[in-house]
Amino acid sequence: MEEIRAVKIRENVFHIYESLGVWCTLITGSKAALLIDTGFGFGDISGKVRKLTDLPLTIINTHGHVDHIQGNKFFDTVLLHEDDRRIIKQYSSFPVKLAVYLGAKKTLSPEEKRNVPAFFKRNVQKLQYIQDGHQIDLGDRVLEVIHTPGHTKGSVCILDTKDRILFSGDSISSHVWLFLKESTSIKRYMESISKVIQRKEEFDSILSSHSPAVFRTTILEKILHCAEHIDVGKSTVYDSHLAGKGLLYSEGFEKIQAAYGYATFEEFIKHTGEIDPEAIADIEFVSIVYTKKKVG
Repeated sequence: MEEIRAVKIRENVFHIYESLGVWCTLITGSKAALLIDTGFGFGDISGKVRKLTDLPLTIINTHGHVDHIQGNKFFDTVLLHEDDRRIIKQYSSFPVKLAVYLGAKKTLSPEEKRNVPAFFKRNVQKLQYIQDGHQIDLGDRVLEVIHTPGHTKGSVCILDTKDRILFSGDSISSHVWLFLKESTSIKRYMESISKVIQRKEEFDSILSSHSPAVFRTTILEKILHCAEHIDVGKSTVYDSHLAGKGLLYSEGFEKIQAAYGYATFEEFIKHTGEIDPEAIADIEFVSIVYTKKKVG
């Protein structure tokens, strides 16, 4: 039986590795629990969660991309911001699933390969569409949904003021994708970051969906500065292979080079898993992938 790979962030907060570089987060309260995102669906997220809690469970997707929603099929009802209605349908489609599987099959573990049939099952869960400010009551704490358009139009963060953590999905991290068709303009993303900055006295830590690193609130200003100062002339071509090409603009990469000797961003990404997550948070290097159209 597969062991749970999880990082215990607080006594009641578990950052759970699902598959293919994606982390889901479980928060338990006195009466209920919340699961933030469900991953690609290769990692039996339901089984992993139930090894940690038997509390009544609410599920929320931070946005509608395939790597955050495919485990939805293991649950009855899932919360999603209404602005990602179209996106979740697109990324639940068979062509998208097939492309993901073909790109990932060589890297799947034996356990993940056993879950491939479940990955291709139709997503039949009920979607409950929510808006900015939606509250989730776990008994001893009430979490708040903060709408943060950027990565997608319906992207959200979830704020836990009791444990002073912001769960940021793909909206806030050291590496942000804003080059997708469904991404907003850079200006709209900066408005979202500014909105979160206005609330930063309410939290001390930021936990994203693609790293076990716990970021400090100072990364918010660094991301905002990076977005404000995007320079096409200082950007490099970024190719995600599956999602397409964009331009990469980064600030602070010289600190990565000095600490680890990586010559290029691609080399750094290839070896990110070998770096202590706490060290990444300390460096607070930030990067944004964008297109010229998003800057205008």
